[in-house]
Amino acid sequence: MSSVLTIRGGVPLTGRVTVRGAKNLVPKAMVAALLGNEPSVLRNVPEIKDVEVVTSLLQLHGVTVDKDPVTGDLTLDPTNAKTASHTAIDAHAGDSRIPILLCGPLIHAIGEAFIPDLGGCKIGDRPIDYHLNVLRQFGAVVEKRPGGIHISAPNGLKGAKIALPYPSVGATEQFLLSATRAEGITELSGAATEPEIVDLIAVLQKMGAIISVQTDPTIRIEGLQDLGGYNHRALSDRNESASWASAARMNGSITSHDRSISSARMNSDASPCRASNSSRSYDSGRTPNAPL
Repeated sequence: MSSVLTIRGGVPLTGRVTVRGAKNLVPKAMVAALLGNEPSVLRNVPEIKDVEVVTSLLQLHGVTVDKDPVTGDLTLDPTNAKTASHTAIDAHAGDSRIPILLCGPLIHAIGEAFIPDLGGCKIGDRPIDYHLNVLRQFGAVVEKRPGGIHISAPNGLKGAKIALPYPSVGATEQFLLSATRAEGITELSGAATEPEIVDLIAVLQKMGAIISVQTDPTIRIEGLQDLGGYNHRALSDRNESASWASAARMNGSITSHDRSISSARMNSDASPCRASNSSRSYDSGRTPNAPL
């Protein structure tokens, strides 16, 4: 995948594109496949760095990841999950922050996890203390080691009542991925409820997880010893959709219908931004070739 984008402007946007799966859901759904005892299928997968990193980490841990050359769908088979060498894992140090979410699933699958020093997008300091605190409340033992963090649970992960000081998306994901196979009942108050969290819950429920969400918002999970696989199409990326809408607002008109966006000309009396139940339409209210 190229790391350079070359953009040549000066013409109105035309044609048709597909909004791919949400960046903030797909890598987490891939991690969730580790919880199952049979293969999972994930559709609408974007070509992004986090997908590459998680694919490599899963493969290091014995998970078979097959990509359909035509559709890009991923089939993830965790039945031969194993411990990976720290040296191999270290190669991903600084690549992404997603590996911290492998902790719970790896503990359930092989009894331990080693997480390399984390990287990620440069949007400011985002400590992983909330993740580690959630894991400790499940009974995990967290040890700082050269190059990363070793996490184990000699007695297995146990259900707990957990309260977040603020609705952290990452900590909520950590809770979901750890609680589904933890022994007993687990409750999380102050949970995040972004669309990607809701879709991750849908993935876990397809695997057989027993999850309920209250309006507080509190998430309650009854842990199960075993989960199956899933077949899931990731929800579309709302940030990508917003980017196309913004582009249309500046220069042209775009109609988003089902999970695609195509150029469209709206009536002259249309409002600058219009939406309907069956499709989402964005129009700049100006002629595509008109100057800004």
